[in-house]
Amino acid sequence: MTFPLPPYERVGGETVARTALDDFFQRAQADDRLADVFGPVITAGGRAFVAVSMDAGRADGHDEVGAALAWLTEIGLGDDELDLIIGHLAAALELVGVSDEIIAEIADQAESLRDAALAIDPDEDFDDEDEDEDVAA
Repeated sequence: MTFPLPPYERVGGETVARTALDDFFQRAQADDRLADVFGPVITAGGRAFVAVSMDAGRADGHDEVGAALAWLTEIGLGDDELDLIIGHLAAALELVGVSDEIIAEIADQAESLRDAALAIDPDEDFDDEDEDEDVAA
């Protein structure tokens, strides 16, 4: 039987995770394009989003999922902003030596959280042509 790793063990332990998180938040706060997302003070929801993203694979049982989803719903995170956040988080994780594979898993988890907050069904195809035909009819 395989047991999940404790929080943050996949990225090298709590000390490594804290170093990466500090670097990430500095990057995000310094990015003018994310000023409306993070602002000068990191909220509990913003911290929860990053914590749950970094704990990929454990999100279903993670205590902070509700706070992360509420924060995402409140700020209405767009695709461009999420790409910037993931980019800054990836750079911070890379700086502390986290593998590309784990960084990709963390990025996927961040995407899935945003999709859950927006109640997007990733299996549902959106077809612009059908919408255009309905308008023309």
